[in-house]
This record gives sequence, structure tokens and C-alpha cells, in this order.
Amino acid sequence: MNAPALRLAVAITVYRPDLPLLERLIDTVAGWGAPILLQIDGPTGEAIEPQALARLAADPRLALAQAPANEGIATALNRLAAGARAAGCDRVIFLDQDSEPPADMAERLLSAFAALDASGARPAAVGPRPVARDPARSKAPSYRRRRNAAPRAGLVPVDYLITSGSLVTREALDAVGPFPEAFRIDAVDVEWCFRAWARGRSVWMVEDLLMPHSVGGGVVRLGPLAFPQQNPARMGTYVRNQFRLLRLPHVPLRWKLRTLLYVPLQGAAYAARAPEKRGGLALALLRAAREGLRRS
Repeated sequence: MNAPALRLAVAITVYRPDLPLLERLIDTVAGWGAPILLQIDGPTGEAIEPQALARLAADPRLALAQAPANEGIATALNRLAAGARAAGCDRVIFLDQDSEPPADMAERLLSAFAALDASGARPAAVGPRPVARDPARSKAPSYRRRRNAAPRAGLVPVDYLITSGSLVTREALDAVGPFPEAFRIDAVDVEWCFRAWARGRSVWMVEDLLMPHSVGGGVVRLGPLAFPQQNPARMGTYVRNQFRLLRLPHVPLRWKLRTLLYVPLQGAAYAARAPEKRGGLALALLRAAREGLRRS
């Protein structure tokens, strides 16, 4: 008797969306023939406007869920994973609300995951290569190739993937565990992927599968270095969670050393953008770093 085919779900996190962009994303993923799950991360009026919610609720292609409060991206991802499981789906592609995946992305990710699985690579996640929509005004995440792991026919082992665009199976989620809800927003994907590697799984990028994706609301430069521009609250969360990673045994030493060099440089570049507030911003970021080191 043949094993049942694994069923795919598409899972999209939603918080204050650009509705035309979100609807364009929905139109693209509808062509993948998979259930489309939307998790609205907060109440109407905060996370989404009533008119936008009404338009999404009227779309028969969508299965909507809404949290009573803004709980953070990690909780939203875990809720979406549970929704995919309840829908009988064994695979899920996570997407941000402003993602722009190519039309053939699902097919290519499924093929890559199957090839890696058949080769014994024990993949936890496979994703596209993110690129900036406008390199002059935005910055895409950059991936570091995983040490002591060899590429395979256009598939590159990487330390981590952003969740947007990532294909993950139910089996991998069961083996690695849920996304870290204490982190709320930043470094959720970084922690989960390092945990996957530590538990004998692997994380892969499809090198020639490009997906526009940008972080922040612009670019901050410090000499030849470029960092994503973030608002003060988001920058504080970023610093807090990067320093929280320093305490985790499954995070490699090289990443911790990078954090100790890169994050202070980023903080300095950020504070330099507003010299009249430099002292207060620097103090706030130092406080965030200390909180990260203190938290479990």
C-alpha cells in the first residue's frame, strides 16, 4: 500500500498589513493549490483595520485566525503550525505578509526538501535566497554558509533561514520544537535553526531561488558597513535577543563572537543617525543587552 502524499499548507503572519501587497501575495500562493492560513497577530484596530479584515474574511480561499493581543511573531508561527496540523497538513511554507515569492517557489522547495531527505541530510527547513527589493534603500538578510557541511547541487547549507519563505515539515517541527515565544520578534528564526542543527537536523538555501525581502525601513551606514534601519523599540528587541543568544549552548561560538562585534557597531551606527539623542539611545541599547544576558 502506498504511503499517503504529504499535504502542504501556506501560512502567513499578518500585522498592520499593506493590503494590496498582501492580496498580491495571496493571489500568488493561491496558485500552489494549498490551504492558505492567515494569523492576524492582535485585535482589530491595532493589528488590522476593520475594512481590511472584512475584505480578507470575504475571501473564500483563506482560513483566518486572530489573536486577542499582539503576541509576537514566534507565537503567531506556532499558532500557524498548529493550524496546519489541524488541517491535516504535513508541510508548511511560512510567509511574511509582504513577501513576494516567485510563482514556482513551492514546487522548487518541495523538490529540494525531498532530494535532501532522500540523501540522508535530515533537513529541518529549506528556503529561498532573500534579495533586497531596492538595494539603495533596503537590506536583505545575508546567510552564512554552515561550516563542515557541503553544498549539494545548488543547495547550500546555512546557519539559519528567515522564516519567510521557509518550508518546514511537521516531523521537523516535532523534532526541533516550537519557535521561541519568549523572543517575540527578532532572532526567532536564528535560534530555531541553530537548535535544529544541534539536534542533528540541517538547514538549506536554494541558491538560485530568489525572493525579494527587506529588513527595516531603510539603510544605516557606518563606513563600508550597511545595517537595516529600525525604530527604537524594534532595535531594543533586536539587541536584547541577540545577547540572549549568547547564553544558549546550542548557538555556535563563532555566532557569539560575531554578535559581540557586529551588534555594537550596528548600535553605534544607529545612534549616530540622531546625534541629539545619542546618549539616550546608547543607554537604552546597553540596557537591552544587559536584559538579554539576564534572561533565561
